[in-house]
Amino acid sequence: MGRLTVVPVRRGTASLTNSTTSEEKEVPFLQREIKGYKQVICQPTSLLLALVPFGFMGRTMQWNSLVVCIINFFAIVGMANVQYRAVECVSLQVSPTIGGLIDAFLGKSVEQVMAIQCLRAGLTQVLKANLMGSMHWCLLLVLGMSIFAAGTKAKNCKFNIDGAAAQMSCQVVAAISITLPTMFCSVPGVSAEHVVLLSRVCAAFLIFLYFSFIYFHLKTHKASFQTAEAQHIMSEEERELSQLSLGSSILLMVASIAVAAFNSQVLVDHLQDLSQTFHVPQQFIGATMLPILGNTAEHIASVSYAMKDEMDSAISVAVGSATQIALFVVPLSVFSGWALDTPMSLDFSMYDSAVMLLGTFLVAQMLRHGSSNWLHGAMLMMVYLMIAVISYFLPSRGE
Repeated sequence: MGRLTVVPVRRGTASLTNSTTSEEKEVPFLQREIKGYKQVICQPTSLLLALVPFGFMGRTMQWNSLVVCIINFFAIVGMANVQYRAVECVSLQVSPTIGGLIDAFLGKSVEQVMAIQCLRAGLTQVLKANLMGSMHWCLLLVLGMSIFAAGTKAKNCKFNIDGAAAQMSCQVVAAISITLPTMFCSVPGVSAEHVVLLSRVCAAFLIFLYFSFIYFHLKTHKASFQTAEAQHIMSEEERELSQLSLGSSILLMVASIAVAAFNSQVLVDHLQDLSQTFHVPQQFIGATMLPILGNTAEHIASVSYAMKDEMDSAISVAVGSATQIALFVVPLSVFSGWALDTPMSLDFSMYDSAVMLLGTFLVAQMLRHGSSNWLHGAMLMMVYLMIAVISYFLPSRGE
């Protein structure tokens, strides 16, 4: 993520001014812009951008639901990657603190947009499955693959304990905040209105904790998170990304979020029809398929860092993404439901709450030693696969 490795860390870089050579300053503006756009757009996943207009055409021309969902699914994956890199470009153009704040609040824009679209369609259970699945994806699958990849190159991989411990502590609090309303819901005499009210109170506490963690990260305990920054060396690709002007970066970021919002609206509108036609549980779609949309870029970045023996950066991307979803996207979804008059609670079912707690404590246990190996990564991936398989057989709770 930003230069100061705010939740989640995407990169640790020195100041843009210090990293810019005199030769780069002499490059004409238009040439710098073209180089920057090429680094954002000319990526393998950018081929999926060609599907964006077909996603809109599918709804207008009333194509088959499966075709419409597949087209819009891959279109969002491509657009999410553009949004991810556009946020990187913006972060490179501003001060470390501002860049960190941009990363913290816009880094999960695709998940936020998807949450709003699900609430608009009244698919609260799909949204809950998506949020829970996204946290499992980042915390178990992405982290597991990163640790496994690093473990194939080194017998033991060392990383900074302090930063990982702070993020995992926040993740534990988030897991508890999800468990409490779920347990409260099972108390005799408690109404659905009481659960929604408690969820909004807990959501407010989570938002406050998120702001506190950002302040902790950027100001009071900055040194605890700077190992990844010192570890990472700015690549040629990132130097070219930094050449895109601030105005162009902001325009690209806003445009990518807007287009992703339209494609996600089309996708969500066809989910129920897809589920009924092909007998695929909505919970399974939300838990295993929708998390791919907003987490592919982080997945690639985390594994890439791990392959380059930058474990602090890899762990920060994976764990930081899960923390950002838990402390920001989840409570924001509760308040968005309130604004849209679609009651959204933190009652994620006893099964989901138990899985969330167990997964969080498993990762916390593995990271507390400051070192890992490929077996740890394999364990995390196997746990994720078990959760994914079970999600297919879970009975629907209804909307």
